[in-house]
Amino acid sequence: SSRVFAQSGAGKRARHPGSGPAIAQPSGPFQKRPEMTSKSGGYQALASDTRATATLGTRAAAPVMGPRRAYDMCMVFRAKTSKNVKFEESSQDETIARVLKAPSEKEKDTMTMWKQRREAMLKSLQNCGLNVLCFYSRDRDEIICKIGASGEKLKMTAARMKYKLKLKDEYLKAYAEYRHDFAGRPEMNFTDRRIVSPIYAVHNESDFPGDDSIFSTLDKIFLINHIITSRDKDCAGIQVSNMLYAGAHQELRSYFPLHEATKLREITSSKWNWLWMSNDHANKMRDYFGDRIAFYFVWMSFYWKWMVPRAVIGLVLQLIDVMCRTPDNFTALPFCIFISVWAIFLPHFWRRQEAKFCIQWGSLDLKEKLEPCRPEHWGEARTNPVTREVENFYPWQKRVPKYIFSGVVVIFSAVLLIVVILALLFLRHMEKDSWPGGAKYGIIGWQVIVAIVVEINNFLLGAVAKSLTIQENHRTQSEHDIHQLAKVMGFKLVNSYFVLYYIAFFKSHSHLFGVEMNCLRNDCWLDIQCQLSIFVAFRVVVSNLFEFFVPKLLAIFRSWHLEGRSVALFAGGHNRLELADMSPAEKQSKQEPYDAFSDFDETLISHGYSTFFAVASPWVCAATLFSTILEIFIDMKGITESRQRPLPIRCRNNEPWNTAFDIYGILGAFTNVLLLIFGSKEYESWTTTEKLCLFVYLEHSVFLARILVMKIFPAVPRNVELEYLKQEQIVHRCLENIKVEQPQDFTIFRDHGGDQVEVFEHDYLEDEDGDAEPQLSLYESGKTMYKGVREVATRKR
Repeated sequence: SSRVFAQSGAGKRARHPGSGPAIAQPSGPFQKRPEMTSKSGGYQALASDTRATATLGTRAAAPVMGPRRAYDMCMVFRAKTSKNVKFEESSQDETIARVLKAPSEKEKDTMTMWKQRREAMLKSLQNCGLNVLCFYSRDRDEIICKIGASGEKLKMTAARMKYKLKLKDEYLKAYAEYRHDFAGRPEMNFTDRRIVSPIYAVHNESDFPGDDSIFSTLDKIFLINHIITSRDKDCAGIQVSNMLYAGAHQELRSYFPLHEATKLREITSSKWNWLWMSNDHANKMRDYFGDRIAFYFVWMSFYWKWMVPRAVIGLVLQLIDVMCRTPDNFTALPFCIFISVWAIFLPHFWRRQEAKFCIQWGSLDLKEKLEPCRPEHWGEARTNPVTREVENFYPWQKRVPKYIFSGVVVIFSAVLLIVVILALLFLRHMEKDSWPGGAKYGIIGWQVIVAIVVEINNFLLGAVAKSLTIQENHRTQSEHDIHQLAKVMGFKLVNSYFVLYYIAFFKSHSHLFGVEMNCLRNDCWLDIQCQLSIFVAFRVVVSNLFEFFVPKLLAIFRSWHLEGRSVALFAGGHNRLELADMSPAEKQSKQEPYDAFSDFDETLISHGYSTFFAVASPWVCAATLFSTILEIFIDMKGITESRQRPLPIRCRNNEPWNTAFDIYGILGAFTNVLLLIFGSKEYESWTTTEKLCLFVYLEHSVFLARILVMKIFPAVPRNVELEYLKQEQIVHRCLENIKVEQPQDFTIFRDHGGDQVEVFEHDYLEDEDGDAEPQLSLYESGKTMYKGVREVATRKR
């Protein structure tokens, strides 16, 4: 049971008849935020001791806590329909009576229903053995519940789940499933004893670690989340995801792991660590955020390091292009081959890097498990034949028409985008001379307009892809992400890159809406370079600013729309004052959840710009390098300061994004070779057959090089495979208490004067138990032959 701390001093305590909770009501101009601990189905309200207030009187007694982190998860419930509504506050306090209004009957029924459900859920959490600490929000319109578990509960759950924990350094830092110690059976003379607790790594630096010291915070979050959401034995089985998406009747506002201030300061102490991403820093990130987010930042660090050679070479070639007054010069062929090889090899060598971190994080042998349903998944309630749980079933036959509709929308949108882009190019051609400063500034102005339209369309198309994927009603989150990524790639390949393909292969001496089109200075490569430069510069500036300010704008919208606060307070810079009186958990609940999909999407689009037409604009490689480094710092600041701590996700790789970068690499190789052969003036005098032969030769050379490299350097390095085999052996020996003894020479103990081993002529044991030897019988042989002849004669008849 939770410990209850009473308030002393000027505060007054009053109990509503029949309501259960005892509400703390301190006097003074500022009301203290009461805390509550779950007890006997009700709440015991407490005065907060987490901050200074203007209330006179003594502070509430603080709980004596050790170094152990007591609570790891947080649930935020709605307590009132509005902060201005009165519900369970004492009418004796004149200040509250004057400010708060009486609720309507509907509001009162809603809040009472919320209270009953909340108490039932918290009671269920307590019955499962979890520790629950509840307290009111600053405005008393929400109840924040911090949830933790004892070491004994964590061990029982880990053993039941076969959850893997990290072993000590002397055991190669392998991961092994948790098992309880077994003292052995007396009738077996305790020979079956299994003592495995000393092999697990300790995550507490204290001289006297607690019983939960073998669990890192990441392990605790995994296990507590399993206890809350699973329907296994001794678990609560609360459908948290469904409650978060309950619409207007949503009673659960947030569900997230709590930040750790000390570890967060340690991770963010050096911004350059996020850039270089050493093994030590990557392990710290994984231990704090989980595999999925750690892989994203490790990928970003790997990506910018691979970009450095391209950026240096690109800047040098850009100087040559300036001197030659065109990018279509003698450097195009070697740079084209270099870019194609780079784009093809990048995903493969990243997979090798992934494997090195997988072996450190114990996810190299991670197998796909049956994922739970998405909370938005709807359908007919049926029993899952695997889990034997009731869940929504949606037959694939109903999904086929939605696939067809999505395909039609994607095709129609692609055609519409092509028409819009062609119209913009037509307007650029017709109106470029009407701009102030002449055609030069007119072309640049229209190219900026095209970049703005493309970015707006990217934002809208992302929303359309998300809506179409939701309508397809996929069961699991991984299926949802794969189909959403497929639509996003289809939309944005056309929207972001069509204008560049048109300029490269179709614009020169062609007609658009009856008007002859010409490239800039009759050099389409120069035209591509200008348009691509504006695309990249626009993304570097505008997109990163948008990504930086979106979380702040969403916080303003939430405070205005959901909580009724004035936007002017935030616009005037008073957001810190608004948050000053909140507890850390309440501040985190006001932040937006983290979405890794959008971050990967932005990186993929920038990768396409720097790969598809890099031969026509070498300097964009350096610009993309700068954009990637800037993206790392913005994402780091966002996930550590502006976002809730995400639930950790165990994974083996970055799929499906690895496949997406593979596809972009192949497209980049094809595009650069096509641009070199069919768009360059260097090969203008060649026949179509000669150009096709050169194209086939270069493409086959690039892909044969890829196959050769994949054979020489497999996706899982040899040293990683050997490390995995060694870890498997040592885990098996540790869990089974198998001692490896060195071979000894026992020849000195031989008795040479004893009896020699007798050698027999044959195996007499087999003679005794074996089958009898066959005997020759002419009668039986003749009888068998007669039967055979009769059977043949009968068949011929």
